[in-house]
Amino acid sequence: MRGKAEQILPTGETVVRIDHGTVLVPNVIPGDIIDLELKEKRRGAARGELVTVIEASASRVNPPCPAADRCGGCSLQFLAADTHAALKSGWVYQAFRDCVDNTTDWIPAQPSAGRRRRVRWSVGQDDDGTFLGFQERASHQPVRQTECMAVTDALLLLRRELEHNTASMSGISSLQAIQLNDGIHVVLEGEPAAARAAEPRFDSVAGLPLQWWLRNGHGTRPLGRPVRQFHDRLPGVGKLPDIQVEIGPDDFIQAEETGNREMIRQLHAWAGEPRRAADLFAGVGNLSLSLAAAGIEVIGAEVNASSVLAANRNAKRLGVPAKYIQADLFDRFDTAAFTGLDLIILDPPRKGARKVCEQVGRMLPRRIIMVSCDSAAGARDGAILQRQGYRLRALRALDLFPYAGHVEAISLWSQ
Repeated sequence: MRGKAEQILPTGETVVRIDHGTVLVPNVIPGDIIDLELKEKRRGAARGELVTVIEASASRVNPPCPAADRCGGCSLQFLAADTHAALKSGWVYQAFRDCVDNTTDWIPAQPSAGRRRRVRWSVGQDDDGTFLGFQERASHQPVRQTECMAVTDALLLLRRELEHNTASMSGISSLQAIQLNDGIHVVLEGEPAAARAAEPRFDSVAGLPLQWWLRNGHGTRPLGRPVRQFHDRLPGVGKLPDIQVEIGPDDFIQAEETGNREMIRQLHAWAGEPRRAADLFAGVGNLSLSLAAAGIEVIGAEVNASSVLAANRNAKRLGVPAKYIQADLFDRFDTAAFTGLDLIILDPPRKGARKVCEQVGRMLPRRIIMVSCDSAAGARDGAILQRQGYRLRALRALDLFPYAGHVEAISLWSQ
């Protein structure tokens, strides 16, 4: 079946026009004329698979990764890299267009050279033996890769060392690695019996120490003691120095370090001079601990109990005026602690912060800074803020996932 590619969506899939409608096809570039095979309907949309490119778009390139046509880790490798920032900026601006007016400061994304410091590989088997790879698109089957341009050099070296020490993967279904400023957490995911075969075979890579863990239905526990603690380096406010935030194997960090630091700097620039601030969906305090280190009083809330413990532990170790509490921010919650503050920071997961935004009229912050990993959810939340008298003062797109169909939006709101 013949079709013409029209538009790449934020998922990384491309809308292809066929005789009787449209179909979503990966690895296709707008302007391509292709032969495709129809597949099953998923998530309410018809999907297809590229058979051959009949006439290539001027923007189509040969992918730098030989596994690009199958691997689900990246979706934009067939698109010229110098066009990625404009594409992702368009996704953000289009999502928020109904909130933008002629006073909104719009900052498009810049090309990103960053590489991912957080990965999850699945354990696979082929004729050449055991390997670690990202899962194939729309499948749980791992894909063997010789190299990976999206991952840091240290993590690539770790993967090679693990593949040379296959005993370390005995009984393991997948492995997570988190590279921090002073070490790497290596989390083996499998059954308790795997721990006996999965004792660490080496304790450093690329000059970085390793802390090994086993994660299963009983939680995450260390393999080997004493347990090493590792830290992420976050930028300080203004001329203040960087701060070191302890990150554990279950704590969330942004996948790309340079982009995360730039996002925090942008938050500092937009924050003004608050005396008191709230950090909702705070995680371990990634966005707010540097504000607290500048003397700003921070009250944070997070759904995950272990993240709350980690955030408070970091605040205590740093000696800063920040306190974090557990709260279900996806439901109605007690807003008393967050009322009348100068600034509220929102950094929700992909489904957004609808319940929080609906209660902003009771909290009445002077400014709101929202980080949205899903632009559509962020724009929906922004529309709720608009109805409560807030205006979109600034909007920025940030590419924290080079080559992936993903973009972060950070927005500033005030009355």
